[in-house]
Amino acid sequence: MDGNRRYAKLRGHKAVWGHWKGATTWLNLIDWWSYFNSSEKQEVKYMTLWALSKENLQRNPEELAGLFAVLTVTFRSIAFTASIHRSQIRVRFIGALTGLPQHVLGAINLLERETENYSRAVMLVAVGYGGRDEVLRAVQDVLDSGEDLNEESVSRKTFCSKLSIPPVDLIIRTSESRTSGFMLWDTQSTELHFLHDKLWPELTARDCIHAIESFASRERRGGK
Repeated sequence: MDGNRRYAKLRGHKAVWGHWKGATTWLNLIDWWSYFNSSEKQEVKYMTLWALSKENLQRNPEELAGLFAVLTVTFRSIAFTASIHRSQIRVRFIGALTGLPQHVLGAINLLERETENYSRAVMLVAVGYGGRDEVLRAVQDVLDSGEDLNEESVSRKTFCSKLSIPPVDLIIRTSESRTSGFMLWDTQSTELHFLHDKLWPELTARDCIHAIESFASRERRGGK
């Protein structure tokens, strides 16, 4: 979900204004997803949104305070968003959550608790997430368990595997042409869809549908 700061700068506002606009897009996306799943024969059961990277935590204190406020309000809003409950979407969080402000952690706990009994669809929210950090954590978990270190054992320790979620099928990235290390281990056969001319707050339902249609038209051989 990239481009909030640039969106704000182009309109003469501070970065946090762009993050608020990005949060609105996020809430809209949940509604689009809910509508898509209710109207199409084939559902999109899993969605992951990268809300805050580990590198983002190095930003200046003023912007971070604004970001944390946006996340807190957004998480609380999602907890009581009608489409989340109507579509029975469970929300789970991944990433390095320790060290986040208490008000952010409280909102995370609220959102997970309000949706913990749902299973029709799953929305992962990556906060304090880094691709290399995830791989290092997985390797350390293997070593701590005393298992042999190999591809199979590491695969069992990734966030996706721990939450019983399949590897990533499709990555959609706004305004950039790179993945920035997103889910390094579980994206070996992932398809990519870049929206070079769109900043995250400019994303539309049509953009999402086009990405899904593009994905559906591709021949996936998994390297075979």
